[in-house]
Amino acid sequence: MRRLRYTLALLVAVIVCGGLGYHWLSHLDPLDSLYMAITTLFTVGFRELGEVNARTKLFTIFYLVVGLGVATYAISNLTALLLEGDLKGYIMERRMQKRLDDLKDHIIVCGFGKMGFQAAWELKKAGIPFVIIEQDETKGRSPRFAGELILYGNAMEELVLERAGIRSARGLITALTTDADNVLVTLTVKQLRPDLPVVARSAKLGTERQLRAAGADHIVSPYEIGGRRMAGLLLKPEMMNFFDIVLQQEQFELGLERIAIAPGSALVGQTMREARLRHATGSLLVGLVHPGSRLQFNPSGEERFQAGDELLVMGPSDALETLTRLAKG
Repeated sequence: MRRLRYTLALLVAVIVCGGLGYHWLSHLDPLDSLYMAITTLFTVGFRELGEVNARTKLFTIFYLVVGLGVATYAISNLTALLLEGDLKGYIMERRMQKRLDDLKDHIIVCGFGKMGFQAAWELKKAGIPFVIIEQDETKGRSPRFAGELILYGNAMEELVLERAGIRSARGLITALTTDADNVLVTLTVKQLRPDLPVVARSAKLGTERQLRAAGADHIVSPYEIGGRRMAGLLLKPEMMNFFDIVLQQEQFELGLERIAIAPGSALVGQTMREARLRHATGSLLVGLVHPGSRLQFNPSGEERFQAGDELLVMGPSDALETLTRLAKG
């Protein structure tokens, strides 16, 4: 863009100088002076205006020699910008920055390897806005993510995280190749946003302690989860199939959510039997967490809701939305 601005400024300067020269030498008004400067510079030459004397002829010769060279340089520069794609890239960059500035309540995915790819794909299917940060520009060319926001840079740098909208994000997933990189990303994120939930990938067993010390809220070990699932499919296949139904919402309209009760909610002070959540919202209460206590599965009807309680509920998306509005008051 500096080259484009310099080229246009140089071209305008030559035209202005030509217009002033014809205004002083041929005693023309501003419009006629501009007309003479442009037609002479671009060698159109319809007709000459004003007084044509020796000084005008000498000025025209000098103006043609200098101005034609500048015009040729400017036009070739503009053509190169268009053909090389620099101008298109700049426009796309500005458009992407506008989308980044408008993002709110999104998720940042650091690393676009196999695990980051799958995490971003799940977010896309769920309709949740996200930004991908990847250092290798060859990894962001999947047709599945055409048109999505992908920043190429180092996720451990504060400027890159700031540009990804870390101040307004709702969470961050770091799925870089090495555990050391994930630890550094977590440390940087917690310095910028201590309250931001961070899900970190653990490539090797035993590195959970370092990630936890760095501030990671949730740690995912793909090998541990994969091995546990393989054993579960043989030991408890029906339970594993049930969780697949809950998680794969594109096949069944069923979801599992954790909803907090706000102080102004109508649920505060009511018992489960009085609230009749299944009748009022269509959702099923699976578990209940009182502030400072552990999760209670299948709580009794005498349990009384308090402000700050967290409800583990299951049901269709519209029922979960109804319960969320009720819990928020």
